Amino acid sequence: MVCGAETSLKPCGDVIVHTVCAHNCGGRARLACTVRKGKLVRVAAAPAPDEAYTGLCVRCLTLPQWVYSKERLLTPLRRTGPRGSGQFEPVDWDSALDEIAERLNELVSAHGTQSIAFARSTSGSPYHAFGRLSALLGGGGSLNCYGGIDMAVHMGLNSTFGYKGMYAQHANEWTDRLNSRLTIVWGHNPAETSMTAVRHLLNARDGGCRVVVIDPRYSATAMHANWWVAPRPGSDLPLALGILHVLLRDGMIDRDFLLKHSCAPYLVRLDDGQYFRGLPCADGKREFQLWDEQDQGPVAISEATRPALEGRYLIGDVAVATAFTLLQDMARDYPPDRVAALTDVSASDIVELAHCYWEAGPVQIGVGYGVDRYKHGELFTRAVAAIAIVTGNIGKPGAGVGVQSHHQGFHEASLGPEPDLPPWAHTISTPIIEVGRKDLPIRAVFSQGDWINQRSGDMNATLDFFKSLDFIVTVDHFHQLTTQWSDIVLPASTFLEATAPTRDAVVFGNSVYLRQKVIDPVGNSRPDFDIERALAERLGLAEWYCETSEDLTRHVVDGASHSAFKHVTYDRLMEAGGALRLDVPTTPNIQYENLRFETKTGRAEFYLEELAAVGEALPVFEPDHEALPTHPLAKRYPLVLIQSHVRQRAHSTFFNTKWTLEIWPEPILELNPDDARDRRLLTGELAEAFNDRGRVVARVVCNPDFPPGMCNISEGWKQNQYVAGNVQELTNSEINDAQTAVWGHANIPFFDTRVDVRAVAREGSEA
Repeated sequence: MVCGAETSLKPCGDVIVHTVCAHNCGGRARLACTVRKGKLVRVAAAPAPDEAYTGLCVRCLTLPQWVYSKERLLTPLRRTGPRGSGQFEPVDWDSALDEIAERLNELVSAHGTQSIAFARSTSGSPYHAFGRLSALLGGGGSLNCYGGIDMAVHMGLNSTFGYKGMYAQHANEWTDRLNSRLTIVWGHNPAETSMTAVRHLLNARDGGCRVVVIDPRYSATAMHANWWVAPRPGSDLPLALGILHVLLRDGMIDRDFLLKHSCAPYLVRLDDGQYFRGLPCADGKREFQLWDEQDQGPVAISEATRPALEGRYLIGDVAVATAFTLLQDMARDYPPDRVAALTDVSASDIVELAHCYWEAGPVQIGVGYGVDRYKHGELFTRAVAAIAIVTGNIGKPGAGVGVQSHHQGFHEASLGPEPDLPPWAHTISTPIIEVGRKDLPIRAVFSQGDWINQRSGDMNATLDFFKSLDFIVTVDHFHQLTTQWSDIVLPASTFLEATAPTRDAVVFGNSVYLRQKVIDPVGNSRPDFDIERALAERLGLAEWYCETSEDLTRHVVDGASHSAFKHVTYDRLMEAGGALRLDVPTTPNIQYENLRFETKTGRAEFYLEELAAVGEALPVFEPDHEALPTHPLAKRYPLVLIQSHVRQRAHSTFFNTKWTLEIWPEPILELNPDDARDRRLLTGELAEAFNDRGRVVARVVCNPDFPPGMCNISEGWKQNQYVAGNVQELTNSEINDAQTAVWGHANIPFFDTRVDVRAVAREGSEA
């Protein structure tokens, strides 16, 4: 078959259309979709421009069932019963859109544009976010609910290496794993969640790279590893600090890298924790200072002859020390014996991990989002970044640290910007974690996807917030929990049913792809952009929606200024069938190969002066995780509840496909057999997981892959699939003040959740 997105006729009359998956697993598989008499009947892998990235996962195989699901929204709906009752009547598009525009105008007139909040979930339409409408609304812009999911690991990496986007701190390209002698897969299970990526890991292992998986549970990836390390849930940070301790204690450091490319030699004031800056220069700026061992005094970086890596000094009446000295001091607090007690990983294994890391050669640490969902996930990635920095495992083949689940470690090439909006158009960012927990002016929510079920911890607090609102609109593909609580529901077409502006073009790996329409919209659904345009017209904003979808996609492709797009244009993409290799080297992309970092020092910074006031300038262990056994709730609720990702879903997407439900038809509560025995529970019995926030009832499965003290209900089940309650009633939504101080929002600590479990006599009633 020719590589391309053009259609081709088969002998039986079937049409094959090539497109690219839109869902949030990071694989971005290129798909060959078989259409028969206008209906999608089969999905298979289509050739990618680079054969190394041809492939797809089990989820894509179920797309025909997903797009024609019985939960599919087929027409606009208006609420008729009490909010939350799920009682609706069908209405025509004009009536629904007119009512929405009227209600939004009324609220803006009475309460201002900040009374309207736009929010979205990854289970919503995957390629358009109503961002233009939210910025233009009312001539002043509305609230944009953002953040909260899978961001802590990026916060830590961005803090250390410089901001690259909240989801853009990745490890080296997947194919670079063959260059590693040791790969640490930390809090990541690509065998289930990144199935198009795991083969590169297995190829590396078979080529002689040692694979270490660090995960409390024995995952599908751990079974393929050379070494599985199982820390206690929530103790990844002290484990990383224990490794760092051994590296520094035993002199396993790259001194040259530390001096030239990190903040290690920078002097830090001991009184306020800020970097020491000398007298103002001619331009009025004050330069960072190092201690010059030849001159025996502080000098600017540009003047240093022999900078000191370690030391404490007195400059006038100001006591200072190098950042590396402070890192050493901090790491001394985490010797192997102490870390063993905190993590349940033996002291000898901690020492061996550190020595393996140093001695192997180029080493990669690839993190996933399993370590993200604890309160201090950003401190963890800052700690593993410090491990890579002190050993010089940055910016070279086979070495690095970063998120290793998405985008294949893409080259630094991005599409062009979207068309300009007027200067007055903007949105006001509002952290998701604060919605329903802080006093906000929101009176209406315009939601995409199942926001309640997927984007908030402590769901009952979110429902209380929804009950207080004047108006709720949801745009979605399916009937879900958020649609149940809405006043107007609009049926959106999926990525298979429409071309979409701007996000219809995607860059990942070493190629650029166009996402093509495969079938006509199902039922009376409409593409997101058409919905947004129709609302804009009713709100007096039609002048900002003059382009077609093709115009907007052409704009971002042809407007890409990066050299990788030298020979890439929209027309050439179309001629090539929707997929072209970028003008990038044939060798794998190496993050930070030029050793330039977009930080204030231009170096990798394991020391953050911005957090000195809260005691987190270095990635210290904060023992206030709810998941830790020392937490006050531990005696009352002895089990840590996580929500693992599984091969059947991408977050909650594909919750309703028939084939996967035949294999796994309902939510299950997985317990270690010892914990189940203590509670007199057997596989197949109903049990209730509960805490002070809420409850959920599900069927028990005894699973020794989970350690004692840990239980699991996999992510992405919907409200109507539980016997009673919802796992999100239980989850923690504590706000991390340090994250908020630096980034303006905090990550939701979903896994920092303690529960207990008890038997249920029959469905819906306690024993």
